[in-house]
Amino acid sequence: MAPRIGADSEPPVPVDLVILSGFLGSGKTSLLVDFLRGEDSGDTGVIVNEAGEIGIDGAIVSDSAAGIPMTLLANGCVCCSLRSSLIDTVHALLEAPRPGGRGPLRRIVLETSGLSRPGPIIASLADPELARRNLRLSVLATYDCLADVGRETQFEEAAAQLAAAQCIVLTKVDQVPAASLAEHAARARGFNPLARIVAHADRAAAVREAFAALPGAQSGDLGLHALFAAGRREAGMSHPRIRVWTGTPRAAMDWDDFSMWLDDLAGFCGARLLRVKALLKVSDCPEPILIQSVGTTFGMPRRMAAPDGKDVLIVITRDLELADLQSMAPDGPVSLHALV
Repeated sequence: MAPRIGADSEPPVPVDLVILSGFLGSGKTSLLVDFLRGEDSGDTGVIVNEAGEIGIDGAIVSDSAAGIPMTLLANGCVCCSLRSSLIDTVHALLEAPRPGGRGPLRRIVLETSGLSRPGPIIASLADPELARRNLRLSVLATYDCLADVGRETQFEEAAAQLAAAQCIVLTKVDQVPAASLAEHAARARGFNPLARIVAHADRAAAVREAFAALPGAQSGDLGLHALFAAGRREAGMSHPRIRVWTGTPRAAMDWDDFSMWLDDLAGFCGARLLRVKALLKVSDCPEPILIQSVGTTFGMPRRMAAPDGKDVLIVITRDLELADLQSMAPDGPVSLHALV
């Protein structure tokens, strides 16, 4: 359910919680290990979740993360059976004393299992105390250039991971022709035109860019109009099961009308809803409102002091056509059409 608009209070210094996602064998652990070996990882804590596995990835990360606090959540899913363990672990990392000479913890990286979807994980972190600590959630996903993502047996999981990401990193680029990188980047963007795509043949540069300036999934984004324009320019190579829609209000609408439409959208699509991102004006609020969801998990709407501009509403779904969405609320306040 879309939440009520809330006023912001002065938050504490934020800590970035990066959900490192990606389908099985796509290079998540290698990316994390390379980052932890760099000079910019000293203010980082690590959580590794290996659902149904035997702790191999955790051992690899631990061996490469000297002096970096790390916890292994094994044999369970962080969005269900280990939900309380995940929250307790995040609290413990935030409260743990820092080694001598090291500054405060600024980043926690949660490496998920290849079967995990980011939406339920984000929902599981909806803990009041964590909210007061001003955690900035973001999703970083890996895209394996050697795998045909469109034919993966775990397509639904891969699509949810890529569509949720603020940043998608192409992996195993050294094993494909350099000339094919642009095509792989376009395919990744077809899953998510809102994501920043990292497509470097230089591994060190790719690692630096992947973890640099990740925007929080629930934080403000004043560049949404630019992202929308870029997405339109890059459209055209979407996966046949993925659809990116833009929406326009049929007329002036208030927040309750739009919130009800979002509820209807989430209820109708269910797991087929991959992402919602919008910056638009409603009649009962003087500022534009930023709305974001990963799957059906909606963040708190935010009043934004954004420059004047047209409304932007982007919806990413899988296995749905326009006629399906039109049947949901034919007289609703928002009209959807394909991103072209």
